[in-house]
Amino acid sequence: MRITVNGAPLPLDIDESGSLGAALASADELLDKAGSVIVSLKVDGREVDAEGYSACAERPASSVASVEIMAEDTAAIRLRALETLLELLSIAKRASQDSPFPAEGGETRAEAAQSAGSSADWAGLRTGTEDMRDAFAGLFAADELSFVQLFAELLGRAGDAPDRASRIEISAQADRLASVFGERLAELRSPVAEMRTAATLFDARSGELAELPVLLQTGKEGEAMKAVLYFIEIFNKVIRIIPELRRSGIDTGSLKVGDSTMAEFYGSFNDILRQLTEAFEHKDAVLIGDLAEYEVLPRMKCFFAAMGEALPES
Repeated sequence: MRITVNGAPLPLDIDESGSLGAALASADELLDKAGSVIVSLKVDGREVDAEGYSACAERPASSVASVEIMAEDTAAIRLRALETLLELLSIAKRASQDSPFPAEGGETRAEAAQSAGSSADWAGLRTGTEDMRDAFAGLFAADELSFVQLFAELLGRAGDAPDRASRIEISAQADRLASVFGERLAELRSPVAEMRTAATLFDARSGELAELPVLLQTGKEGEAMKAVLYFIEIFNKVIRIIPELRRSGIDTGSLKVGDSTMAEFYGSFNDILRQLTEAFEHKDAVLIGDLAEYEVLPRMKCFFAAMGEALPES
């Protein structure tokens, strides 16, 4: 059996005594490691769709002469998916707006607004969002997929003629998700710039970490937790960007943070964040202050210093 990917032979040892499905699974794993995803498949010259895959996969590998795989870069597909999703959110935002024109023909303003909302293709928006959720589920992070799912559910509850309250909620959620996915798109397009943005965000508010005990001692637990979540989100942003830096040609694998490899840094930092979360649960202001000032703050400073040296000059 000969397997090609985008016309080129795939270097894969195939067990001819096994099934075609096992061989394809090995090919998919190899492509996944290379940052690609299978978008179409031909077996002995015949196109195999999702419905016919199960039956095809059961065939003995020895009975197949050729497999033609078409694959695309995962990041490129994810980029297109995010662009499409942002378009949908923009359409939903526009459709949710009240009519800017005064009511005519005795119609009240509320009735005019309801008419404007009804004229939008809400069914199409709902279907489009559901299609995005289903088609690109494997390319969305867990939090991203949950956001898309919640928005699809919101459109589903609103129906084909959402009332004013529903459209206000849709508008607000469209803004919120556009902000989230706009940031994720920027991380794909410009990982170096976004890593510098993360460093700037950290520098601008790093002093807040030392103030956590004071906030807790003065009964401002909510503000303290918001500060911690802010820095955790910066760390999450950094984790998302690292693979994109690698794809752009930056050798993040050899990068060291102090004396630690990147993997060692992640492991120790996650342990510190776990301790910080537990300290919050026990309202241990002293431990929170110690962890924030002597563990989180210096580690993040060290990380961004190492990143600054690794990133190309702007």
